[in-house]
Amino acid sequence: MGTIDKKAFIANLYQRTEVILEKAVQQYQNLDELSLNFSTNSDTWSIAQVLSHLNSYGNYYLPKMEAVLQQPHELSLTAYTPSWLGTYFVNMMDANRSSKRYKAAKQHQPLVSDAYAEVAQFINQQERMLKCLKAFETVDVSRTRIRISIAKFIKLNLGDLLSFLVMHNERHMVQIKRIQREQTEALSQRTVLATLAS
Repeated sequence: MGTIDKKAFIANLYQRTEVILEKAVQQYQNLDELSLNFSTNSDTWSIAQVLSHLNSYGNYYLPKMEAVLQQPHELSLTAYTPSWLGTYFVNMMDANRSSKRYKAAKQHQPLVSDAYAEVAQFINQQERMLKCLKAFETVDVSRTRIRISIAKFIKLNLGDLLSFLVMHNERHMVQIKRIQREQTEALSQRTVLATLAS
């Protein structure tokens, strides 16, 4: 795998995370409970469930990333070198490359008790992610490794993990946009039916 300028790599992930955070603050935070919990059927997720799924990743990875920053480390401006495994995982999550659906691992299945709390937690996690990304500018993201949540015997280098997490979030932002479109269509159909029935 070729090397990537780390400053540009981190800046790209930072900018993309800012876009995700902005969507959460400007859109998801202003939705009512009905919209957050809407799903077309029992086999599809609601926005709150998508966010719960993403929050489960943040709950696992953010403390591990923050722990890396608390450890003493030498200033490193070394370029980032993606691994073949990390590249494979990132490409799996790229909505522009693949529309294939993946079943969420058991530990990442959504569990929603409060839709508003899921939105608030997601916003908080994206703010923490931005702080981590900024701090990782001085960390060797190719040599630092973290165990992945779905198979603890596998470790990804930090750069691969950061790429995966941002791409995974973006993939589910596309899913949320689809859910919102489906809700709009469902409401329109209901309005038409109500008009015809009156």
